[in-house]
Parts: sequence; structure tokens; C-alpha cells
Amino acid sequence: MMKKIGKKLLVISLSIYTIVALFFPFNSYAANNQTLGYYEEKLAQAKKEASDNKNAINKTQSEIIYSQNQIEKLKNETLALTEEIKKLTEEIEKHKFEIKDKLSESKQILEYMQMSNGKNVYIDYVFKATSITELINRSYIVKEIVDYNKKVISNLEQINKDNAKRQEEIDARKVKIASTEKQLENNIVSLGEKKESLSAGGVSIEKEIEIYEKQVNYYKNLGCKTNDVIGVDCAVQGAGTGVFRRPTVTGYVTQEMYYKPSYSHRAVDIGSKNGRKEKIYPIADGVITSIYRDSYGALCVTIEHYNINDRKYYTSLYVHMSSYAPGIYVGQKITSNQYIGYMGDTGYAFGVHLHMEVFPCRLYNSSDKNCYRWSAYDSYAKNLMKNGYNVRNLITFPKGTYNSWSSR
Repeated sequence: MMKKIGKKLLVISLSIYTIVALFFPFNSYAANNQTLGYYEEKLAQAKKEASDNKNAINKTQSEIIYSQNQIEKLKNETLALTEEIKKLTEEIEKHKFEIKDKLSESKQILEYMQMSNGKNVYIDYVFKATSITELINRSYIVKEIVDYNKKVISNLEQINKDNAKRQEEIDARKVKIASTEKQLENNIVSLGEKKESLSAGGVSIEKEIEIYEKQVNYYKNLGCKTNDVIGVDCAVQGAGTGVFRRPTVTGYVTQEMYYKPSYSHRAVDIGSKNGRKEKIYPIADGVITSIYRDSYGALCVTIEHYNINDRKYYTSLYVHMSSYAPGIYVGQKITSNQYIGYMGDTGYAFGVHLHMEVFPCRLYNSSDKNCYRWSAYDSYAKNLMKNGYNVRNLITFPKGTYNSWSSR
């Protein structure tokens, strides 16, 4: 059953493992040497991480904008190159016509100057000169006209060759631009994913900062100084519990804890004739370590207890409540006589009941190697059940299922 709230618990893991630490006297457990300075350092680290994360997001956004601007520039360049090709093509076509005209003109001049009505007009034209000077001038003019046309044609042909070469260069440039645009577009996608990941991480970091700030302020209000060991030099609590009680005044077990390799039920499920009117109490004095809705919408509470008989910590989990008791909060020291809510069927539940887990560990506490994270807790709990662990060894319930009780 509790497997379904694993994702939700992972999200709030930071709040649990930072808040649950050291509310009871346990000099032997103070071997962690967790001082106020430890939490102050964690807070400073979280703030630096938040700052670095924000800078990374801003940098990524700047890279996205830069890539978008580059794409826009490339698109504009492509448009300009396309327009240039159009003009070059028009110019080449125009020059082709001009070359054709000049060739025709030169041919006509030569034909006219060389032959007209069977006479050598060119020779006649030249030798009708009245002086040597005029003869030279007439010969020169004819030659200049033909040479000029040849030069014009040569220039036009060279321009067309240059234009054709330029067209090839433009085509190659457009291919390169298209490739660069594609790379930039892929880069924008990657940067967007990076920004999204950083933003999601930023939410977690902000939550971590909030938790550590509350933790630091909490211990400062208890008189702790930076180098004080919490639970030893300051924030020393009274004696823990030595008795575990049933969580309801009236009720009956509807489903037992059991272990199977394929699936295990880590809880005892408890029903009551009073249904949603049945109050739920802590099984022992302790500290509320989390209050939340799981991923299915179930109202949940976790409480940490210190047992002075076996000198162990226990975590109890209460799931499917219809509502919370007024005023309860994370970090609250609570007795087994203070109710935490009412029985219900919120979340993934079949009928009104209480799903309750109790295991000897400190869920999400960094000092507890067995339960410092959800996967470790799940494996640890299954291994205990495989070897015979049962909450009935801690709490007295009537034997079997649907056998009711009327007192705690």
C-alpha cells in the first residue's frame, strides 16, 4: 500500500530528514555530532546552490536568446542571398542579349565595310582619302569600331562568368546556412530542456532552503549556538516512550502485515464501526515529521518515536485520513493522547480504514543507514518482515481480523 506514496515521500525527503533529527535525549545517538553549525552550513550551501542554479538558468536563457537571434540573422542573410541570385540571373540574361547584339553589330559592320554590291567598300572607303593622314584616320576608325565591340563582348562575358561564380558561392553559402540553422534549432531544444531541468531543481533547492531556515531558527530559539551539539549541549528533551498503544479507541484489524517475494503489505489496516468519526492517535509520544498528501491524494502523517526500553527509534505512518486534527504541524512534540486526525478513505483506498506502518528506524534521517531514503526503508522493512517482524509484537491487538476492541 505504501509503495504508492513513495514518489511523494521522495519529494519531501529533505524536509523529513532535516526536521526529524534529535528531539529526544539520546546521548548515545548524539555520536553524529550534528551541531547547529552543521545546519547553518547546510543552509549556506543550499543558498549558494540556489544562486548558482539561478545563474545557470539566466546563462541558459541568454544562450537561447543568442541562438534565436543567430537564426534570425541567418534567415535574413538567406533572403538577401536569394534576392542577390535573382538580380545576378537577370543581369546574366541581360548581358547575353547585349553580347548577341554586339556580335551581330560587329558582323554587320565587317560585312558592310568589306563588301557592298560586289565592290570592296572598305578599300574604296580607305583609298578615297585625299591625304596620307586621312587614309590613316579612316583605317583606324574602322578598326576601332570592331575592336570596341570585341572589348565590350569580352567584358560582358567576363561579368557573366563572375556572376555565375558568385551564384555558386551563394548556393554553397545557403547550404551552410541551412545546416547552421538546423544546429542552432537543435541547440535551442537542448537548452530548453536544460533550463526546464534547472528550473525544476531550483524548486527543490528553494524548498531545501526553507527547511534549513526553519531548522536553524528552531534550534536557535531553543538556545543552541553554532558549536553546540544538538541533543547534548542544547535542545535536550525529556524521556521517551516505553509503551506503544492502539491508534484508535474502537476498531478492528481488517488486514494483517505479510511478506511475499512478489509483494509485501507493510501495514496493519484498521477499520471501525464509527467510520469517518473515529479519531486517530499516535501509537506513542513522539514528534510529527511530515504531514502531506501522497501522489494518490491520501492524507498522511509520519511520527518519530524513541523507545526507552530498547533504546531504538521508530517511525509510524498513518494513511487515508479524512481530515487532520486542527493545529498539528511538522516538528510538533505530541503525546499519544493527542489525536492527529480522523479515519477516512482518501487516496487509493477501498473503504474507510487506517493504513498504519511501524518500523524501528528513522525514516529519511541521514544518520539512519537503514531508512535514509525510501528504497532503503522498503528493503529494510521487507527484510524485517521476512524474518518475522510484526507490529503486533509492539502493539496489542485482538487475535485475527474483525475482532474489535473498545479501548486503547
